[in-house]
Amino acid sequence: MSLRQKTTRAAAWQFAARLSDRGLRFAASVVLARMLAPEDFGALAAVLVVSGMVEAITYAGVDQAIAQSSRSADPRFLGSAFRILAIRGLLISLGVFLAAPLVDWYYGREDLTWLVRIVALSSLVAGVANPWIHSERKELRLQPFSISIVAAGLAQIGVSIVGAWLGFGAMALALGTLAASFASTITGWLLVPRKLDISSDPEAMRELRSFAGRAAGIPFLIALFLQLPGLVLGRATGLTELGIFTLAQRLTSLPGEIALPIFGSVLSPAYAQIREDRERLKRVWMLAVSGVALLVAPAVAAVAVLDGRVPAVVYGDRYAGPAGVVALLAVASWFSVIASCCGALFWGVARPDLDRVVMAIRLIVALGVGVFATARWGAVGFAGAFALAHAVSAGLSIHFARRIVGATWGSVARALAGPIGAAALVAAVSHLAMRIAESRGWVGVAPVAIVLAFAGWSMLVFAFRMRRSVRG
Repeated sequence: MSLRQKTTRAAAWQFAARLSDRGLRFAASVVLARMLAPEDFGALAAVLVVSGMVEAITYAGVDQAIAQSSRSADPRFLGSAFRILAIRGLLISLGVFLAAPLVDWYYGREDLTWLVRIVALSSLVAGVANPWIHSERKELRLQPFSISIVAAGLAQIGVSIVGAWLGFGAMALALGTLAASFASTITGWLLVPRKLDISSDPEAMRELRSFAGRAAGIPFLIALFLQLPGLVLGRATGLTELGIFTLAQRLTSLPGEIALPIFGSVLSPAYAQIREDRERLKRVWMLAVSGVALLVAPAVAAVAVLDGRVPAVVYGDRYAGPAGVVALLAVASWFSVIASCCGALFWGVARPDLDRVVMAIRLIVALGVGVFATARWGAVGFAGAFALAHAVSAGLSIHFARRIVGATWGSVARALAGPIGAAALVAAVSHLAMRIAESRGWVGVAPVAIVLAFAGWSMLVFAFRMRRSVRG
């Protein structure tokens, strides 16, 4: 099977998995938003700050190391990887469990400690996940990985909804997070039931430590950026405002969350296989950047025009939030898509140091502008800082990526002209449709559904165009 065929097949599996997973999670969030209060979602976001930061600080890069290693199918090498992950998971769970009271102190609450401790157990469970899954990913056999994603999503949704129905509040969301880790780990072992050799292998440990050293700091920078709403907005405005912001961000990032992991999981190993062929590398990267930007553009444009009407219709009026927040987050998600496509290239050609630079600058911009903007304009100011940071990150990522593949700024501009034009067209049509609907007195679900349906149709058209480009 050729690399193109393997890549296409892997992308199809990832698309099906991500579409199912994110679609189910979105549907569950709609249900849960009507069963829980915004403060409950804010409480979970605050809890995840701690576990997410500790996970990131101790990131060992084992998954990427397996993808890069020539010993990715060696039971002794994978046994060494398993030992690292298992010990790391145990230490993370223990550390977060002990540090849990600090969350109550930071947010001035008395009810978050046990939520943190429940979520901390997720790291313990994830630590004994099957490393053979990453070996399969290197060969672009993504069926086990994709199925485990769906299994985790179903477990989280089921437990969260049952817990909310029983009146557990934010505890239901924490239990759902733990259930997802159990489901993912168990599914991974059932789908790839291969043995590991956990005997000592100094050479494997040296290789794993070497890659971890090259990747050091990147996950921390990513996690710190992702947890900024909890650290800054949650502290400044309270957990209710944080909960509204969290659901708005989840809504606007949905198209990118479906598309990006596909390209990250599929293209990183594909780039690793063709990194010596610079012309081919350039062609694949340009196609990926322009294709994903084009695919996500209609949804981003439509949501930006609709702004707070979308969460009000989807989650209820109490989740509408201040005007401008959803529009700014939608713009941020589009820039995030572009930056992440470049990040897959950096990891695929073994240059994670470039990703580290991009992440650091993105964090500096978001934190430097975000604290002041939040104090001055609240959630709108923070969303603006978020969008600015993503825009800077995308520009810097393109700069580094084009130097790796040998592309000019002109060729990059031509590649992005289509997505920008498509976004402008969808935004104009969406704005016109809303004006017509308002002039006729249409309010509520109908006009929002019409605009989103148009955006969805546009995405299907662009997806078909992408398919033809890939085949060509």
